[in-house]
Amino acid sequence: MLGACRSGGKDGGGMHTDSSTRSFGDSIPISNGLLGRVYLLPDTTRRLPDFDTLTAVDHPIYANEINIPWQKWSTGFPGMRDRFEWFGIEYTGEFKPYKAGIYIFKLISDDGSKLFIDDKEVIDNDGIHAEWAERDTLYLSDSVHTIKLDYFQGPRYELALQLYWNLPDSPARIFPGKAFVLYPPKPMSWWWLWILIGLAVLSILFLLSKKLKKNTV
Repeated sequence: MLGACRSGGKDGGGMHTDSSTRSFGDSIPISNGLLGRVYLLPDTTRRLPDFDTLTAVDHPIYANEINIPWQKWSTGFPGMRDRFEWFGIEYTGEFKPYKAGIYIFKLISDDGSKLFIDDKEVIDNDGIHAEWAERDTLYLSDSVHTIKLDYFQGPRYELALQLYWNLPDSPARIFPGKAFVLYPPKPMSWWWLWILIGLAVLSILFLLSKKLKKNTV
């Protein structure tokens, strides 16, 4: 990591303004954003769980940016308006930089968060804590990359979640801005399952044909 800092507007993010217009996402699918799966967490949660071992709620959300400045939040989610503490969100998607280069990413959160790019952990800002920023630098080619951002909110009501990027010689901006094209995650392919079903059917037909031949002898 390149360092950590308290945010609150001191380092290109965390300004405590205009928070009423920000949200974690909407229930309406979009073609240029991230898919967010929401999870309910026990009040003993102190670090990000393994979301792969949990079952998401029935109402996914969609976001074209991650920009929730510090705020007191009690509006809940689509279909869960009474849930404003002890929840987690796993955002996934793909993005493509307009040009290759060295990029600096900064993740601000209250409480814990982690950023993964191409299945590699880039930023660890986990744990129960007030608004806090962590950052790191990496090289990105101008091809398509995967992104995953995990977040959890502990006790009510204060929270924050913002993802910034910048080039070494430019100010920080909310991701994706105009430097990246953002895509939702590709739907899971089931071609392999159809192949297995086809092979199973062929095996059953072969066994039945052998049995019929044996009975006719």
